[in-house]
Amino acid sequence: MLRAKKQRFMTGVAVLTAGVLALTGCSGSGSDGGSSTAVVWGVEGGQSASYEAAVDRWNETNPDRPIELQMFGNDGYSDKLRIALGAGQGPDLMFGWGGGVLEGYVDAGYIDPIEDPEITDRYLDAVNDNATFDGAVYGAAINNIQPVVILYNKSVFEEVGATPPESWDDLMDLVPVFNDAGVAPIALAGASKWPQLPYISYLVDRIGGPEVFDAIVANEPDAWSDPAIAESIDMIQDLVKADGFNSDFAALDYGSGAADALLYTGKAAMMVALSQAYSNIQTKAPDFVASGDLGYVTFPTVGSGSGDTTDLVGNPSNYWSVASAATDAHKAIVTDFLATEVMNDAYIGEVLERSAVPGVSDAKDLIDQRDDADFQSFVFDLSDDAANFQLSWDQALSPAQGAELTVQLDRVFLQEIDADEFMQLMNATIK
Repeated sequence: MLRAKKQRFMTGVAVLTAGVLALTGCSGSGSDGGSSTAVVWGVEGGQSASYEAAVDRWNETNPDRPIELQMFGNDGYSDKLRIALGAGQGPDLMFGWGGGVLEGYVDAGYIDPIEDPEITDRYLDAVNDNATFDGAVYGAAINNIQPVVILYNKSVFEEVGATPPESWDDLMDLVPVFNDAGVAPIALAGASKWPQLPYISYLVDRIGGPEVFDAIVANEPDAWSDPAIAESIDMIQDLVKADGFNSDFAALDYGSGAADALLYTGKAAMMVALSQAYSNIQTKAPDFVASGDLGYVTFPTVGSGSGDTTDLVGNPSNYWSVASAATDAHKAIVTDFLATEVMNDAYIGEVLERSAVPGVSDAKDLIDQRDDADFQSFVFDLSDDAANFQLSWDQALSPAQGAELTVQLDRVFLQEIDADEFMQLMNATIK
């Protein structure tokens, strides 16, 4: 049996070009037309074992149509994919986040639509919507619904006699309480930059509603100058100034798992994170989760803000998309793979076993059959009840705007720029 070839690669920006050259011949215009092996790219995370298992199942039953799975770390992957596609050396099936980045690849002619209803019809509308452009679906969801939530250490809260914050004021009131107890109020891996995005995304939505970001996505002139943006930046910087995060947040990389570890070892009280972090923690610290010490609540409300408090931000899913430049034979392989091995019974069962929620239409029934489904029901109900589920801003925007956002927001967290400077710099990205 041919097992999934699980190669792993560095993702530092300094090695991107070398990485692309090393992958010459994988796919696209540089693909060897005589190769029978299709190449799939994935990103390591709490659900990546399901990608590997799916490829293993496929290779076991399709030895004459093999798939090679190449896995990457999260940081730097978007740049690696962009460079590879531009060089004509992308994979046959590529991992992505949907939204504006995927739409940009569709517009550039890099992605084929997925037209097999056996693939597309199994997903929730909210999941398909993030990969649908001009009525065609360009991505098959491959993991779980991932709203951003607050995870917290119940024992740490009990030690100081605190309860989880319901409002932003509650959260700010907790900061000195935890600092006085020698515990970081919130764990943050700021070196990766993207973990800082939920703060502005949620605060802007809570204050001004989804219309504020809708105007930004639509590239309306001076859309970044909305008062909700300014207020959100001020609130973020107030939190930083109050020592709301671990003191080394600017140096902490998310991929290392250090932020998760701060939470489950009791060195931090809370973490604002994608729900995927629950699965990551369950993998790294199963006894902590089994003890019932890992709590979860929604992001706080904000005073008299006009946003709907059920609104969510996060990732409705990650996706695999079929490369337009792949050979017909490779397109057939990866399309059949999506239809038969992704989100089938075995795949869904694996996702559920990690306390995650697959974005399939019958997920609720499957969750209700489980004995340990509290967190899964929480995530499903949040997603099902949300008035708006906004894709993470860096992925909803164009690649250039998303990259600039992460850079300038990082400067906000480092207190290098204020709200006015941030808005001016981001308005300059509107074309």
